[in-house]
Amino acid sequence: MISQKYENQTQHLFVSSEAGFETIGTQNHFRINLNSMPFKNEDNTLLRMSLKQFNMPKNFLNVNSSNNKVRMFLKGFTVGGTVVPDVDTIVEISEGDYPTHQALGTAFINRVRNALVDVTSSPFTTSNLAFACNTATVSKDNSSSGADKPTSGFNDYRLALTLTCSLTSFAWTNPLQFVCLNIPQEDSYILNTSGNTTTLLRDEYFNDSYILLGGARVEEFEGTVANPIFDMSNPQVSFSSKAQVGTTSILHIAGWFPMNTSINTNEYVYISSHQTYSQASSSLENVSNEHSHEFVTSNILGKAMRHTNPIDGSVHFKITDPSPYFANITASFLNQIEIEVRDHRGRLLSYPNRNEKPKAISNNSYYNNPPDGVTQEKNGNTACDLVILMEKFSNSNGVDALSGIPPPLQIPNNSFSSNLSINSKCR
Repeated sequence: MISQKYENQTQHLFVSSEAGFETIGTQNHFRINLNSMPFKNEDNTLLRMSLKQFNMPKNFLNVNSSNNKVRMFLKGFTVGGTVVPDVDTIVEISEGDYPTHQALGTAFINRVRNALVDVTSSPFTTSNLAFACNTATVSKDNSSSGADKPTSGFNDYRLALTLTCSLTSFAWTNPLQFVCLNIPQEDSYILNTSGNTTTLLRDEYFNDSYILLGGARVEEFEGTVANPIFDMSNPQVSFSSKAQVGTTSILHIAGWFPMNTSINTNEYVYISSHQTYSQASSSLENVSNEHSHEFVTSNILGKAMRHTNPIDGSVHFKITDPSPYFANITASFLNQIEIEVRDHRGRLLSYPNRNEKPKAISNNSYYNNPPDGVTQEKNGNTACDLVILMEKFSNSNGVDALSGIPPPLQIPNNSFSSNLSINSKCR
């Protein structure tokens, strides 16, 4: 039983990551030095740390490097003198905040088309093999409108795309296939296209595109250099992909599950501190573990929910009510508190590429890259502020480091008696 005893030592720490953290971190991973006034524990006390408030503007994009990548593969074929080579590549949707599901679907199928043209530009050119695309995320009984919120019927939010080759003699002998990889385990995963191998980056095989696009999640990497995925008989795929009957130059790509209705995959950010050790599901804290439903040591201190201001549309991640989470600290001294903000899967927050020109700039020559060392998480507008509550409690059981847990009290119970008779004389 823990009882409060040191109310006069309770303190609030008001922290902003905007000032003075150049040498001890960034604006979403920093240390608070308490060397002049450290928190102290006695043998029979413990400190309890919790978040009272947290605020961070959402200055990263809804569609970003953590959710915009899909593996695409194709077994090569020849039709009407046209040779289509083997394909095994990553399709990357342009980063940004998309206003509608149709806009997101359009961006996806355009990238599919561009990736296909890139790998099929030899031995023929794009001029005689052009791919037109059409996208719709529509209700089942109102397929002509393509509206995100149809005025009649309903929207099932399932992706529906078409890819058409301009050559009427063209036929999708083998359809394009797509895989939404979500593999937490770090390893060397290699793509193989016509003998050219590519080792995947972390965000290419551990990606939340399945949530964003409504695809089947695939947690196993298939295909090797010796046995590529396009040569496998029944590989795992995330979408339906089928040539149109009677017009085989048209390929239909469709989702099996609804797209995420909010067009983002970050409803929360997690705030952690290396001074805290509690428990959390391995799928939340230790992203290198499988979904084994085991509990591992965690340093999560709280989680901040996305809040949208209905007046100006601004988005913040906030804790406005006292967080129900806390961490007990048993160390003798607490000289510093380290705070880090990560996404819902324990990954670093995904910020835009600073070297990529703004969308409104039409030419790269109109844009200067920032100097080396200038980053958003250190110099930009990604700062957060928070209020930490530090409380000191006494353990009413009297447990301390030297004595340990005392033995239970011996209370005689007269209602119990023995049926053994012991002679008081020794013989």
